[in-house]
Amino acid sequence: MVGFFYTKIKMKVLFLNEPLTFSCIPRKYNFETLSLTLRNELTDVEITPEITYTIDNKLNITIDEQPTDFTIQNKYEFTLKDGDYLLYCGKLIVLKQDTDVQNYEYNTQKDEYFQFKE
Repeated sequence: MVGFFYTKIKMKVLFLNEPLTFSCIPRKYNFETLSLTLRNELTDVEITPEITYTIDNKLNITIDEQPTDFTIQNKYEFTLKDGDYLLYCGKLIVLKQDTDVQNYEYNTQKDEYFQFKE
């Protein structure tokens, strides 16, 4: 019998105009060159931002400067690599400041450019 391994992908949340930091548990902790690639799921634009990191119980990634492609509710697939070795992959979303992520609803992301119908 052939089995498969299923894991629920937990989406990382970054808040617009706040420090862009998220944590993960990579496949290995001994790495030399760490690179992050973000792919916008809607426009298919790829971004490779400059990052810094710290290690405690997890690997904490900080994107140094906010990419110009970051706007409210953009979703990205991201890969974290050491050279060609894949350390971690996942998804992230960009939300406005002070969003309650426990009770998140799409229509709570209002700004002056868009009006959502309920």
